Amino acid sequence: MFKSMQWKIVLMYTLLILFAMQFFGVYLLRGIEEYYLKDFSDSLETQGELLASFVRRHLVDEQAELYIHDLVKGFGHQAGTEIMVLDGFGRVISSNNEDTELLGRRIVHQEVTRALTGHKSEDLRLVPDTNQRTKSLALPVQSGQNVVGVVYLLGSLESLDNTLQQIRVILLTGGFLVMAITASLGFVLAKTITAPIQAITSKAEKMASGDFSQKISVKEDDEIGQLSMMFNHLAQQLDETLKEISSEKSKGDAILTYMTDGILAFNRQGRLIHMNPAAKLMLGVQDGQSEEYIERLFVQLFPQEDYWRYLEQEEQLVKEFTWGEQEEKVLKAYFAPFKTREGSLSGLLMVLHNITRERKLSQLQQEFVANVSHELRTPLTTIKSYVEALVDSPMDDRNLQHRFLRVVEKEIDRMVRLVQDLLTLSRLDYRQVRWNKEWVDLKKLAEETFDQVMVELEEAEINWNISFPECLPALYLDRDRIKQVLLNLLSNARQYTPPQGCITLTAAVEENNMIISLEDTGCGIPPEDLFRVFERFYRVDKTRSRDYGGTGLGLAIARQIIEAHGGRMQVESILDQGTRVSFALPLIQVLEEGESLYVGKN
Repeated sequence: MFKSMQWKIVLMYTLLILFAMQFFGVYLLRGIEEYYLKDFSDSLETQGELLASFVRRHLVDEQAELYIHDLVKGFGHQAGTEIMVLDGFGRVISSNNEDTELLGRRIVHQEVTRALTGHKSEDLRLVPDTNQRTKSLALPVQSGQNVVGVVYLLGSLESLDNTLQQIRVILLTGGFLVMAITASLGFVLAKTITAPIQAITSKAEKMASGDFSQKISVKEDDEIGQLSMMFNHLAQQLDETLKEISSEKSKGDAILTYMTDGILAFNRQGRLIHMNPAAKLMLGVQDGQSEEYIERLFVQLFPQEDYWRYLEQEEQLVKEFTWGEQEEKVLKAYFAPFKTREGSLSGLLMVLHNITRERKLSQLQQEFVANVSHELRTPLTTIKSYVEALVDSPMDDRNLQHRFLRVVEKEIDRMVRLVQDLLTLSRLDYRQVRWNKEWVDLKKLAEETFDQVMVELEEAEINWNISFPECLPALYLDRDRIKQVLLNLLSNARQYTPPQGCITLTAAVEENNMIISLEDTGCGIPPEDLFRVFERFYRVDKTRSRDYGGTGLGLAIARQIIEAHGGRMQVESILDQGTRVSFALPLIQVLEEGESLYVGKN
């Protein structure tokens, strides 16, 4: 209510009158109180001095107490006050109070003590029992230079207080009446001022909501009338300007919203003022964390001192950085300062390009070329050296020639395996492999696989074991591809298992999956290499793998074959104790016609 100008004017006038009335009332009451109190004190003092003059000659006579008592009674009846006559020791000789216990009692009030020293003393105190004020006056009675007694008067101010209270009520009633009249007049006066302003405000509110057809009628040529004319002119100008701004804004919003590049704008203090949806997606910004999250990025890319220096240079800058906690992205940021209409620098614009895919592809290409070159260099170097030895140095020893040619053949086979593995991976990557699926008894397939490597296991003095349940469901899969996976796993286990070691193949059904595990008692895999064993061309023991003709692609091919069957593969290993490679094949198979089939136990 008090936010209104009308009520502020009324309140101001009311408070002004209230302050004036309060000031006048307090000043008047204080003057009246001082007047009546002085008059009462003078009357009390006159009576006391008169009584003191009467009892002065009787105080030295101990036989005159009855006369003093009659005299005090007479004065008390006339003055309406409590009168006591005290001797030179402050003891009550006579009093108009009917309380007989008071006679002979010594009065030790401050004013009495002072009067006994020859000085007039008075005091104003509040009686606790009646909560009324009393005026006390102590007059010394002297005989020569000696104080022979004290006239002690106590006068009640009840009538004075009642009179002052009546005056207060009159002033308070009059004050409320004056304030009511003032508030009414102020309301009427304020209404004549605020009514036109309220009309202008109502029209301006509709204009603020977008309705610029509102016109304010000008009734007077005063200040408010001039304000109305300026509002009408302002409405027309705003209508034209906002239409133009709205058109440009819609264009800009459409461009920023549907841009694939991220756009961020920062002010001169480095605080975020705008960010489009593409930037939120690139930076992984969640709702409610945009400003703090992005300002941390801005500080990381642009320290405060670099930011100001760059704004002064007004040149474009490009920075490349990585961002993201769970999924790391490579982003390229283009920075450019932007200016206000007056030409002063107001902030910085950041344009983001997501180059993660390009960087990964480039890195993969580089790694692939490096790995293939590295894998081909060794056999080619060996072949070249042996062929040069055969060509440049004629040999009559047929056994030596045969041995050289066998080395060349071995290296050529190694290159052929590498190329075949690369072609297999390429077909798997581009989904160009034709799967010849059929119903397969996995236990028979495992036995055939072990029979194929039986000779090598016996030569290496490695024990082996197949631990399959009696009843296992048949699986609908590509027999040759799964056999390739088992051969690859057996080959790896044979390479890294020492003589007298053991290789165990187990199978079990868990929920809707068949879990096949191959466990060896070999040297194991260090923990830091365990998560990289499925990378292409990655070897834990590169020298030993090459000695056995490994290409570093076997596990990568095996995992892709298993994933193509809807399964998953994992490796567990403890260094110097052994390794277990497991893969799960779902019992729910998808036929070529697209039908789902659940494979139950036989």
